[in-house]
Amino acid sequence: MKVIFLDFDGVINNWYDFDGVSLNNAKILKEIITQTDAKIVVTSSNKYSLQRSDNRSYFASNFYRKYIKPLNELGIEIYDMTPCIEYNRTLEIQKYLYAHEVEEYVIIDDDLIGEKLQEHQVFLDLYKGLQLEHVKPVLKILDGQLGFYPSNFNLKETPDEKLLRISKYYNSIKKNKWTENDSLHSKLKYFLIICFSDIMSR
Repeated sequence: MKVIFLDFDGVINNWYDFDGVSLNNAKILKEIITQTDAKIVVTSSNKYSLQRSDNRSYFASNFYRKYIKPLNELGIEIYDMTPCIEYNRTLEIQKYLYAHEVEEYVIIDDDLIGEKLQEHQVFLDLYKGLQLEHVKPVLKILDGQLGFYPSNFNLKETPDEKLLRISKYYNSIKKNKWTENDSLHSKLKYFLIICFSDIMSR
């Protein structure tokens, strides 16, 4: 089978629509599934609260209500999720691959995966999430044509460097005036990331 190892935050949502599932991002995911018949295996850290609990109801969990249920309502079925191994996404995917017969796979994530799996990753920026520009590389990787990153991409980007890169993006739009359509939530997120980036750059 073909598998899409799927992160949630920064993939099926974005900086401006970050609470649960963004319809626009999810529609693109659905189109990929339609074209490939790939199975969705969740890698998101949101699954940990459910995996750590022996008595928490799946259908009563935030994991189900915020992510799985809205995806199901859009016709996107979740096939499985990776195991919890040291809260390490790379190890979890490797364990899943070892335990299951996977023909081809792609990893869609806004965090860099371990070096051994990077040829299978399509890297997203959390402020945009899954976009139409990502469809072609996802389809190629699921067809066995590995490699997504351009030669000048920093494959060793640290969390601090990522924060500064995102801050640079927001600084580039800082001069734009807020419109009436910009929610208070969006403005607060913008303010917080600028504050964090200022701290990190000192």
